[in-house]
Amino acid sequence: MKLRGKGQGARVKSRRKIYYFFLVFGLWSTVYGLSGCGVTYPKEKFKESIIRVCKREYKLDVKVATSGNTVAIYVPLENLIDFTFSITKSASEKINDVILTVSRVTLSTDAKYEFYCVIAHDVRIPEIQIVIIKSVDDVKRFLLNDISRGEYAKRMIVDIRLSPQAQKERAIKEVFDKMSLDKKWQEDVMNDFFRSEPTGLGDIGYWNGHFYIKNITMGEFLAEQIASRIKNEFRDDKSLQEAFLVKSSKCAYVSKEPRRSFKLDLAVENRFYGRPQDGNAPKVIMDTAVKVASEVLHNYRFKDYEYVDIKTTKDRGGVKLSRLQIEAYKAKKKGKIEDFIDLGY
Repeated sequence: MKLRGKGQGARVKSRRKIYYFFLVFGLWSTVYGLSGCGVTYPKEKFKESIIRVCKREYKLDVKVATSGNTVAIYVPLENLIDFTFSITKSASEKINDVILTVSRVTLSTDAKYEFYCVIAHDVRIPEIQIVIIKSVDDVKRFLLNDISRGEYAKRMIVDIRLSPQAQKERAIKEVFDKMSLDKKWQEDVMNDFFRSEPTGLGDIGYWNGHFYIKNITMGEFLAEQIASRIKNEFRDDKSLQEAFLVKSSKCAYVSKEPRRSFKLDLAVENRFYGRPQDGNAPKVIMDTAVKVASEVLHNYRFKDYEYVDIKTTKDRGGVKLSRLQIEAYKAKKKGKIEDFIDLGY
C-alpha cells in the first residue's frame, strides 16, 4: 500500500516529500572531497565503518546488512512524517546524513557493492517505511560530471509505503491468535515460512529486528525506474497532468532465459471524457511510455533484453518493441514510433 493523496494537494505533498531528499545534491562535493583515492574503509570493516561514522559524526544509531552486491542501512527516526504524510525537514536531514555516509564509505572501500538502500522508519508508526535505492555507479558518474544533476535525481528510487513484511506478519498473527496457538510455535512457523528474502524491490524493508533485502539486479532496478519515471512524466508535464490520471504504472524485468524482457503495465485514464482530442489519447500514452523506457535503457547502455512489452488498459491495447526498435527510436533514426511498427491503435 503506497501512501497517496488526491488532487492538487497530493501533488504538492509529493513534491515536498521528494524536495528534502534532493537537499543531498548540494553536499555531493563534500563526499567527493572525502572519498579521495585508495582504500580508506577496508571490506573487512565495511559495515562497522558505516555504523561508526553515522554515530561519531551525526549521532545516529544505524544497522547495516548486505546481500550479494547490495548494502542496506536501517535508521529509526522520530517524527519521520507529519500529519500530511510528508517527510519532515529534520528527518530528511538525518536521512541525507546516512546517504552521505554510505556514499562516502562505498566510494572508498575495496568491497564490491553495486547498490545501496536506506530504510527509515518512524519509531511512533514503525509500519510506515521509506526506502531509497541508489546505484553506486550513478554516484560515481555524477561526481565525475558524466550525468547531470537532473538525470541523477531521476535515477534515485524513493518509495514511501506501509511495510510489506509488517502487513504480512500481522495478518498471519491474527489467524494464529484466533487458533490460540503457542507463541513459540508461531515464531518457528514465521521464521520457516514467512520471513524470507524479498522477491522484488517493493518488498525491501526492515521489520521487527530483521532486514528484508535482496541482491539487486540492474534489470529490476531499471524496471522500477521506468515505472516511476512514467508516473513522474505524467505528473510533471503540465499538459499530460491536466489530461490524464495515472492509476498505476508497473514494470518488471523478466530474466528467464532464453528471452529476457521488460513487461510494462499501465493504467492511465482521461481526466475528462467526450472532448475532441480524446481520440488521440492512446497514442499520447503509448508515446510517453516508449519515450521514457527508451531513455532509461539507452542512458544506462543496458542491452541484456530482447524486447519491451507495453500494455495499457484493455481498450487501448499494447505494443511489443524489440531492443533494436527501442534503440532506433532513441537514436531518432525514425521520426515517430508508428513509422516502424504497428502500434495497434
